Amino acid sequence: MSLANYPSDHPDRTLKVLSFNVWGLAIISKDRASRIKAIADYVASSKYDIVCLQELWIYKDFEIVREGCRRNLPFSRFFHTGALGSGLAIFTRFPLISAQALPYSLSGSPAQAFAGDFFVKKAAANIVIIHPLLGEIEIWNTHMHAAGEHPPDTRQAHRIAQSWQLANAIKNGAAKGRYILAMGDFNSQPWSIPIGMLKHHANLTDSFASVTHTANMDLPPQPTPEEALRSYGMTCDSPLNTYSAGKPIPHNVLEKGGKRLDYIFYRQPSIARRRPLVWGYRDEEEPSNQNGNGHGESVESGDFTGKGHMEIGKPLQSSIAKAPKLRCVKSEVVLTEIVPGQTFSYSDHFALSSTFIIDVPPQEGSASSSSTKQHTATPSDNSFTPLVPLISEPEQINPTTTTFSPPSPDSPNVHMSSPRTSTSSTNQAKSSTVRSALHLLRLYTRLSKQTATFHLKICLGSLIALIALTVGSAWQPKSWLQPIFTLVGGLLGAATATFLYTGFVWGRWEEGLLTEVTEEMELELRVAEMEERINA
Repeated sequence: MSLANYPSDHPDRTLKVLSFNVWGLAIISKDRASRIKAIADYVASSKYDIVCLQELWIYKDFEIVREGCRRNLPFSRFFHTGALGSGLAIFTRFPLISAQALPYSLSGSPAQAFAGDFFVKKAAANIVIIHPLLGEIEIWNTHMHAAGEHPPDTRQAHRIAQSWQLANAIKNGAAKGRYILAMGDFNSQPWSIPIGMLKHHANLTDSFASVTHTANMDLPPQPTPEEALRSYGMTCDSPLNTYSAGKPIPHNVLEKGGKRLDYIFYRQPSIARRRPLVWGYRDEEEPSNQNGNGHGESVESGDFTGKGHMEIGKPLQSSIAKAPKLRCVKSEVVLTEIVPGQTFSYSDHFALSSTFIIDVPPQEGSASSSSTKQHTATPSDNSFTPLVPLISEPEQINPTTTTFSPPSPDSPNVHMSSPRTSTSSTNQAKSSTVRSALHLLRLYTRLSKQTATFHLKICLGSLIALIALTVGSAWQPKSWLQPIFTLVGGLLGAATATFLYTGFVWGRWEEGLLTEVTEEMELELRVAEMEERINA
């Protein structure tokens, strides 16, 4: 079946996505086992195509969810980073062709040990799936550094650096001709720099804001909790959540109905890509073919085994304008009710769900008819569901490359007067966001240097005290003082080593990473300002 012939009610014309911070910390999280089981039951009984979970720290909990939704979401991945894992997992209906974790370069300070971010190594989980209509979709699931909304602050500066790193990775994915879905707990309000970075640097669209136009508006003095969920997308610290009662939530947050920290973003590809191969997967097990055509082997069900079949695909045309478009038609906060049979919520966050439809641009009559003939299934194709290319006529191959086709003037994403693809207004928003980020990062860099110097002074003081204690213990007259001297000496030794690490090793490490991010942003800002002048 060709792309143009997919009926509007075909299930592959719709993408339903869920993002949820499940609060799955071992020991600390309340009612974890019951909540994880209830979440698995919910996902299994729902019709989601993609589910991204955050704070799913324990692998056994991942296995519970995986087994529960195996029939409708057969492909999944749990991501490992840091000493305690990333807490990130992705489940999908479509086959995976690649997966990786992107650990953030800056993810908390070792001096803030109780926060835990440094040891879990916050990251962005990434998979690439093959969709029957869209081809490659790159999915990002992330959980960024929490708290720290008043500069200069370690957590805020690191979250800005994380959003920059993620935005660059997303741009690279879109440049490969992939559709992008990026979601998770960004621990950032809609007006914050990290969200601005993702919207203006990575060119992402906020799905909830695209269909709920009040999402980022100023709130009335006191919206009802239900209105805060429905109209403003408050997913955290809601008065309706049973776990909010035990948290020290500021009054100004409670009176607004909570915080909006969870998002589902999306964007179209930057360029149409030539794919030499497409993925065909079997909807159900087919009996062996006995007609002697060379395809007699039996293949297990792709729905449960993840096995697939690669076949030669047709090239993609250069014009992105003729490719399908993702469009969000519904986005809402879900799982706001109590767990069935219990007295508590599913998590300390509420989940976010977005539904997308795939708009297929009308094809030219002649091309459509030739495409119909070209893509008509043969008897040997009936044993699996082939993925259809995004085009209906052959592509003009660029002789200088085998990866990308030349841009087309018809493409809405290509600005022919500039080597990049942004307009003057988007450049202005982007440059403003980058300037704000640079200002805060420079403030924090000075603070970071001062903190590192202070820690080195403590290290030196501890070392001097340790030497004095060691020398003095040789002349102490009382034997009962020896255990005390030993204990104090051990503490001084530990303090010396700790502050040597946080002051010198981590101090230099953080300074270098901050400098790298700052220089990258400065370069991007100069280019954006140049484009503003060109497009003025």
